[in-house]
Amino acid sequence: MRSSSNDSDLHLLIFEDKTTLNFHPITLTRPAFELMLGTKTLLDAILDEMKPENYSLIVSEYLEPITIKRHPNIDINPQKVDEEVIFINALLRLDTKELNSLLKKDNHFVAFSGDDLAMAKVSPKIADGALIPPSSMARTFSKKFKGYYDEFELPESSLIRYPWQLIDMNPEVITRQLSDIKKSFEMPDLGKNSLVSGPDSNLKIEKDVKIDGNVFFDVREGPVHIGSGVKVLPFSRIKGPVHIGKNSVILSAIIGEGTTLGDSIKVGGEVYKSIFASYSNKAHRGYMGHSYIGEWVNIGAMTTNSDLKNTYGTIKVNIKGEKIDSGEIKVGSFIADNVKTSIGTYIYTGKKLGVASHLHSYVVEDVPSFTIYAKGIGYRLFEASIESAIGAQRRMMERRGVQQTKEDITLLRKVFEKTQEERYKAGVIKGDFSF
Repeated sequence: MRSSSNDSDLHLLIFEDKTTLNFHPITLTRPAFELMLGTKTLLDAILDEMKPENYSLIVSEYLEPITIKRHPNIDINPQKVDEEVIFINALLRLDTKELNSLLKKDNHFVAFSGDDLAMAKVSPKIADGALIPPSSMARTFSKKFKGYYDEFELPESSLIRYPWQLIDMNPEVITRQLSDIKKSFEMPDLGKNSLVSGPDSNLKIEKDVKIDGNVFFDVREGPVHIGSGVKVLPFSRIKGPVHIGKNSVILSAIIGEGTTLGDSIKVGGEVYKSIFASYSNKAHRGYMGHSYIGEWVNIGAMTTNSDLKNTYGTIKVNIKGEKIDSGEIKVGSFIADNVKTSIGTYIYTGKKLGVASHLHSYVVEDVPSFTIYAKGIGYRLFEASIESAIGAQRRMMERRGVQQTKEDITLLRKVFEKTQEERYKAGVIKGDFSF
């Protein structure tokens, strides 16, 4: 999908709407366009495809400070625009076949996917009227443009509507994005006794990567991309399509196809068809499959998740209080930022683990944010204090040479406030937790 040559003065406005709520808790601490898919975030994928001269972002009000920090020099929640605007939903699938023809249109238009706005090309006057208050995270833009311009209906599948769809799409997106990389990769020294099965062109290794030898790269069914500064320890097995972000460490791990590891990740044990955002750790043995893991997560030794029911039936996931059938027989965990699991934690199929939660033993239900969960060993649910969460984040960041900022702290406090009712309904109690 490319913008047409006469669209150089267009202003791209990327927004999130009510569909973002389907991705809670992993979108409690970030706008939907910061979710990882393939080798990059949804935002970076949109920008790489559209190549806009100017763009702005619309986010929920409480996310505005952290978004400004993460995207300096970008206009966040603009009040006015002076050029023609293309609105684009952050969860729009870039492989939707109708998009290319829409972008080539000279006239103004709106395109809906179900009840949600997928795209719109409008004048500055209409755009200014559509800039909703940033606090209205759950509000759809859908009816703002009714009757003004040509209207098009895109399939419901044009938007990524549920978190398991990220996992399902990931192998194909990795392959497609890596095929767009035009530069050539020189085969580095793979170390003694390493083996590549498949075409060498499918192994895409950046500079300053250290392969310690005795590593098996299986690129027969898809490419493997390894970012700069990555270290791969002996006896690792990596089967493409896989993306490993810069400065990550692979600790004698089995990395299965369809896996994305963000920047500065440490991974050991076995990972299959999962997405790890940056700065998270799974350094020890254990299995994580068909899952999305946020930032600053630490997965303890032998932590394992289930991604398959004993009945081989499709898996239902709790979305906004309703059990939604994913239609998939394999769905793992959706783990929000700052989660910590203790040794020997076992997470049942299709569970969502809230921001800054602490998990022990068997996890057989969704866990609210800021909750200490140890039901499997006979404890009630205890609230993890906000000060404890802030301190844990600061210490983990310091270990990676990252300084916690006031925006990081403010975000944790805001999410703590937003999730109080969730904890109340789950029966979480206040008090000091100890074994």
